[in-house]
Amino acid sequence: MTSLKRKDFRLRMLLGLGQTAQVYLAEAPDGQKVALKLPRKEVRQDPKLAERFAREVSLSLSLKHPHLVQGLYGVPFGEEAFLALEYLGKGTLEDLLLQQPLPREEATKALLQVGEALLFLHQKGLIHQDVKPSNVFLGHGVYKLGDLGTVRPLEEASAEYAGSPHYLAPELFLGAKPSPKSDAYSFGIMAYELLTGRRPFRGETLEDLRNAHLLLPPPPTSLPPRLDRALRRLLAKKPEERLDLKDFLEVLKNPQSPKTEAPRAKRKGPLFWRK
Repeated sequence: MTSLKRKDFRLRMLLGLGQTAQVYLAEAPDGQKVALKLPRKEVRQDPKLAERFAREVSLSLSLKHPHLVQGLYGVPFGEEAFLALEYLGKGTLEDLLLQQPLPREEATKALLQVGEALLFLHQKGLIHQDVKPSNVFLGHGVYKLGDLGTVRPLEEASAEYAGSPHYLAPELFLGAKPSPKSDAYSFGIMAYELLTGRRPFRGETLEDLRNAHLLLPPPPTSLPPRLDRALRRLLAKKPEERLDLKDFLEVLKNPQSPKTEAPRAKRKGPLFWRK
């Protein structure tokens, strides 16, 4: 995919340790700063994990969108496998939220940018599966969705979910396959968090979180009524009742405007999941 090899990059400092890779701040031969992902030894030795890393390399290099973290160089397989990504030095959205809640205007900006990237993936027939603030990276006035290691073509989705339980759609707790609708729910949890300063559902254990996502309505917000209604519909328990992500982004752009009210989803049966 490129003539550059991993040895051509000069490591500067360790940025993070993931389940499958170590990430370093590094310099390319031309002096450009990059985030260099090096798969762990056990990843290279495990065919399933090696395939996941190779897919991330391929997708990062091939997908082009202003709000997706861009891959620059990479080798997908073997002892020399690596992925060099554009370096966004301001950290993640999660880092930012740990400092203080975002002003409404900035939260809206972040959600619109990441939402457009997620829609782009869906239009390509892909699902992200792990939408959350720690996978959103900050540049100068820009927010970018990253960590494409969990991205899959929709037809290859399996019931083995990949996301964080804090952002997981109810149907995935019940063994359903992920879909654009489950991505939209994860985005909705993040939207609630950014717009209100808190997550809608909390739990000390996985079981607590599961029950909250399955059974509890989101707590009341002080958002404009039109935006509040759209957010709650984005967090519908049943995927067929969930507001489309595109419609939610339109409401987010015009939270006070009644002229572009998104169509109501048809409700079939009660709001909550039955066992």
